[in-house]
Amino acid sequence: MQFQLLRNVLFALLCCAIASVPELLYGMLNSSYIAFKNPKAYLITLVLFTVLSFVKNRVFFVTVTLLVAFIQSGQLMYFHYFGNFSSAFDIKLLFLETYDALTGFWDVAPFLLLPGVMPIISAAAISLLRVQQQDKLRHFGASPVLVILLLCAPFAQSYSSNAFQKFQPNIGHSALKNGLYSMSYFLSLAIRSNNETITDYQPYVVTSVPTSDYNIVILMGESLSTLNMGLYGYERDTTPELNKLKSDSNFFYTRAISSAVTTRVSLAMFYNVTYEPDNAKHLRNMDTALYKLAKQQGYQTHYITTQKNAGALTHAFSMAHVDTWQDNDALSRFDGEYDNRLLLALQELNLDYQQKQFITLHMRSAHAPYVDNYPQEQTVFPTEGQPYAHYMRNSYDNSVRYTDKTISELIAHFKHSKQPTLIFMTSDHGELLGQDGRFGHNQIDLDVAAVPFLLYAVNDPEQQLKDIKNQFGCMTNHYEISRQIAKLLGAYIENPNQVAGQYYLNGQSPYGEAGFKRYTLDKHTCSTRLN
Repeated sequence: MQFQLLRNVLFALLCCAIASVPELLYGMLNSSYIAFKNPKAYLITLVLFTVLSFVKNRVFFVTVTLLVAFIQSGQLMYFHYFGNFSSAFDIKLLFLETYDALTGFWDVAPFLLLPGVMPIISAAAISLLRVQQQDKLRHFGASPVLVILLLCAPFAQSYSSNAFQKFQPNIGHSALKNGLYSMSYFLSLAIRSNNETITDYQPYVVTSVPTSDYNIVILMGESLSTLNMGLYGYERDTTPELNKLKSDSNFFYTRAISSAVTTRVSLAMFYNVTYEPDNAKHLRNMDTALYKLAKQQGYQTHYITTQKNAGALTHAFSMAHVDTWQDNDALSRFDGEYDNRLLLALQELNLDYQQKQFITLHMRSAHAPYVDNYPQEQTVFPTEGQPYAHYMRNSYDNSVRYTDKTISELIAHFKHSKQPTLIFMTSDHGELLGQDGRFGHNQIDLDVAAVPFLLYAVNDPEQQLKDIKNQFGCMTNHYEISRQIAKLLGAYIENPNQVAGQYYLNGQSPYGEAGFKRYTLDKHTCSTRLN
């Protein structure tokens, strides 16, 4: 009995290994594909084949194996072409534009042949192995219904949940997992909103302009709000280092509004220069993706983050155009869990700043629980024994001070490079710390979206800083900031859908179905509270 059980388990492990070979091989061929590096990515494959090993029906086994291969093949081909995994909305677009999708696929089919065929070969090998082991496996009367329930579990979750973000692609997870979740969410959307269509916007117009020879750095904050920054008039001195730069002619700062109130949505819109809250086509095509534009202009491209779920947060980054991608797990080689590791990783890269560099350093300091994200010896505002509201505010303000310190050290690093460098700094979204009795984010509220915009110019012989400052008043937003970065990367973006002075704050989905808010803004809008 135990030997028979062990045989089934070994068979399942072997099937899982064979099913994982396409992703392992593809990861070796495409340095932008990082899913194969994460052992957890294969857990769903292992569970599936473990349950399958106890099902006696051979035809059913082969059918499910081919389904796995079909999902893997589709996701790998999509990644090979677009540089990311397909989402539920990409699948929806496929059905809405079937002819265009098929003709486009036929045109590039030879290019996609290898990632498309590898899973099929893997499925054939697993099927042959199953035939050979048919009489040696113990089935214990297991029903195919168990496998069907397992495959349907993501659909049941997506149908009963409004957690949109959970079902968006994660570049750190396997093609099979992403495919199952995207298809499940697509079916859930189709059932819940039968008549809903994807809004058809006019494509953005991109005009080539002279590119800058400057290194471009984006310091992306986490939950960093101007409402709790001394630089913007907050009563506490939470930004002592930034305050020192006020009189520095190389420094510029103003208020800004984020694209969305959650990190994943905000990053997708910022790094794709997206104006509309529901422009699925634009996000899918990534025609104005900043990393893509940078790579086209010969920049070396890097993304380093201390975020703990970076694979999900950067699913729309055009991964094919990112040379270096390091998340919190990769940074575990350094001691501690704080944002100082961003500088350590950057120094370790030993970049040649005489070659054009496009860099994002994404922080985590002000992420809840705030007290976990800064060294306790740097506590300024007491947290022990404090009432809830005081504890939240004090621990957050301590995290802002640590963010301030991190920004200062990063600016010093780029100063040391002595190369023309423009350092842009904003945050994915803001955070409420008791204003009107509210805490946290995720609410579609302009106070939640109150983020900083800082710009520091290092060795600026052409006075790019002066030209850029003229583009902004005392209030701007993510869309206009990312448009300015795109222009420096040689792409002037005109959006025929844009209404002068009108912008959008998105909710928890980059495709608008989680709600959004329309607001008015121009360079003369100076109020600290727009609500």
